[in-house]
Amino acid sequence: MTYWLQHLPILPIIVPLIAGAIILLLPEARRRARATIAVVSTVIQLAAALGLLYLASDAAADVWVQGIGVYAIGNWQGPFGIVLVVDRLAAVMVTLSSCVALAALVYSFANWDRPGQAYHALFQFLLMGLHGAFLTGDIFNLFVFFEVLLAASYGLVLRGAAARRVKAGMHYIVVNLVASFLFLIGVALMYGVAGPAPFSF
Repeated sequence: MTYWLQHLPILPIIVPLIAGAIILLLPEARRRARATIAVVSTVIQLAAALGLLYLASDAAADVWVQGIGVYAIGNWQGPFGIVLVVDRLAAVMVTLSSCVALAALVYSFANWDRPGQAYHALFQFLLMGLHGAFLTGDIFNLFVFFEVLLAASYGLVLRGAAARRVKAGMHYIVVNLVASFLFLIGVALMYGVAGPAPFSF
């Protein structure tokens, strides 16, 4: 049981990634199947988030010392690998985002999921980037997950052909591209001045 709990931090990232990829493979006619996969994926993410919240509350001291979990993806340690760090704040944020995502997903069934085949896939990729940003243990991978989140949000904002939607979406994209560029410059300057040491939070 302890072995499986140690791998819990990766679930909020890998589950939406797999679900989004599967949804993209399904044809437009399989609308109900795509919606079902999206809901099941989001429920699994919420369950995993609640598990992280339980572990971060120091309820299982034999799994995480002082309620802080560190998970190196592929057993590659930083600064070269992706290291996830789960504390109480990260667990709370992942739980809240999963709750809001599930509510938004169910609400979207009324109308918003009809135009465009990629809605549910983009929704899952957005959750992947959001959860990755909350759980990552270094600044560079925070930037990477942030870009995944933004790329998915671009697709969601630009869904539909209304002129006002496209105009507002282009403004959103331009502002975020400038912000991402400044973020990347800041990360590069930090790395150039101090090396990889400050990349870990």
